[in-house]
Amino acid sequence: MIEAAMYVALGFCTAGLIGLAILPAFYRRAARLTEEALRAVNPTSYAEVRAAQDQERARHAVELRRVEKRLDNEREKAAKFQLETTRMRAEVEALTKSHKETISGLEAKVAAQASDQHAVDMLSSEVTSLKKKLSEAERALAESWTKGHEDTPAEAKPEEPAEDDSGWLPASGTMALATITGLEAEVATLKAKLARYEPTVAGQMDAARSETAKTRLAELEAQLVDTESNYVSAQAEVTRLSLMLDAARLPENERQKHLDAELEKLSGEAARYQADAAEKDRALQRITAQMAKLQKDLSSVPALVDLRRDFRALAEKLTGQASPAVNASAAGAPAKPAPPFVPVSLQTKDSPPEDRNRPEASSKENLQADADQGTTQAQSRSGDIANAAEALVSRIVASSRNKPKSEAETTPASTGAAQDSDRKTKATKQKKKDVA
Repeated sequence: MIEAAMYVALGFCTAGLIGLAILPAFYRRAARLTEEALRAVNPTSYAEVRAAQDQERARHAVELRRVEKRLDNEREKAAKFQLETTRMRAEVEALTKSHKETISGLEAKVAAQASDQHAVDMLSSEVTSLKKKLSEAERALAESWTKGHEDTPAEAKPEEPAEDDSGWLPASGTMALATITGLEAEVATLKAKLARYEPTVAGQMDAARSETAKTRLAELEAQLVDTESNYVSAQAEVTRLSLMLDAARLPENERQKHLDAELEKLSGEAARYQADAAEKDRALQRITAQMAKLQKDLSSVPALVDLRRDFRALAEKLTGQASPAVNASAAGAPAKPAPPFVPVSLQTKDSPPEDRNRPEASSKENLQADADQGTTQAQSRSGDIANAAEALVSRIVASSRNKPKSEAETTPASTGAAQDSDRKTKATKQKKKDVA
């Protein structure tokens, strides 16, 4: 029994001695593998630490340079869009100014045509009254001539001297001659008035035909105002998107894609607005060409041709009736011509055109006030946009100024990190030595 226990104890001691003999080999292998793993993962020398630092610094510099290039590209794009918006703003202002001048000229033409229409109405009424008076005078002249032939004796006395025939004329012949002279003066005044008011009649008919053109012009002006307001809103949207891009927290790629999409959209809208403005300019040119063509066509108006024909017939009648009266009175004393007939209606009706122009002047003032209000609103919007753009530029300048400071601050931090890493490596080496 004791012998068996001794054998067991001897075996146990032998196994323990063998284990103790083999254990250092296993420990050395484990330490070697651990050291190799640590060396593979962590730098062990000062050169390797500096190389790792330089690698990280180079990677950071590359990323920073990439971001700076993107920032420069965005700044160039922003400057380009700013120049484009400035040019488009100048074009819109020039178009607005030219359209306002065209509208003011058309309004002046409309006012002149209204006054000329009033004068033409008075002239037509005066012509009708003169025609009536002329017919009455012709009738009275015919009656006076018939009475004069009936009253003259069948045989003239031979002993009467020729001086008696030239010393007096019958009362009916004198009145007829005075009437003819007055009618001739009236015909001359009517011819002068006709020559003076022919352009006004043509202008009135032109105004009657160009009402559709004026309505079309008003529609184009309204569309131009809408286009200008859309352009101002697009500028505000560009500024807002720039500010959002500066303050966004999205990654660089998504931010760049979003900005590119918005810029393409805004450029498309700007091109569409430019096309609309060009189309409106072409429509305005077509309308002006149509108005010029209508003015040329008014030179051959049937109403004016009929009026000229009536005046010519009247003049021929008067000259044909006045010639026998002048031949009959050539032997006698010439009678005093009657004063020319001056219509009173032309003197009393000269003031209504001025009264008529008063509401038109008030309408012009209202239109001018509306235009001034629109310009003030556009100026206020442009001022807001300019303030937002200035804020964006100031923020970009501040960020560019703060960049060198951040780099100067990062260099001491990197040196401190290098020192800490050196300390850690020394501590790990000391631990490895202790373990060995």
